[in-house]
Amino acid sequence: MGRSVVYGVLLLLLVANVSFCQAQTVEKYFKVGDTLQLSPQPVSAEITSIVWKYDKYLLAEWVKDAIDLTYYSKFKVRTTLNTTTGVLEIRNMTAADTGLYSVEINNQVQSQVYQTVEIEDVPQPEVEVKPLACDRSSTCGLKCYGDITNAEPVTYSWKKDDGEWEDGQDRRDLTSLEMDSVKTFTCRMKNPVSQKESEAFKNPFYQEKTAGTESE
Repeated sequence: MGRSVVYGVLLLLLVANVSFCQAQTVEKYFKVGDTLQLSPQPVSAEITSIVWKYDKYLLAEWVKDAIDLTYYSKFKVRTTLNTTTGVLEIRNMTAADTGLYSVEINNQVQSQVYQTVEIEDVPQPEVEVKPLACDRSSTCGLKCYGDITNAEPVTYSWKKDDGEWEDGQDRRDLTSLEMDSVKTFTCRMKNPVSQKESEAFKNPFYQEKTAGTESE
């Protein structure tokens, strides 16, 4: 009997561990004051019950013909739950709303959970030559600069003159061809809540060709 109990406990722990491992955490970014929208995974049957939780606490609850739509604690006056789709909207997000959000649809806890992360808008970027004292005989690059301490994750893209945007990094090396042929470079910073472009940076190595120069 004792051995059977031990095996039973081990089996329960194994099932719980498998369920935990199968959970899919999705990071959801927001800035203070935004409206956050969270969507459950699709279900094939009609939705008859919904329970959203914030960490381990009830956030919103509804059961068709049994429990009226109810919001809890700090979410009472700024939350809307669509009982047809299960989509949850929280208005006027604050830093204190960072946490783990999970949902149960039709008495089934969904494997996808949301980890909310507060971030700020990206700064207005500036383009700089790096190193400052570089010349044609050395490797020169451009830096898309701005304080992104509270704005990450940030992605970068670059534009030459009036061309198309190209994905890149915060730094890009200049080729000899670009030094001679590109008048301006523009960089763009983007994160999940914002994007901003720098002013067009004049290429210090570019020299306008005159008619006399071309004929030589």
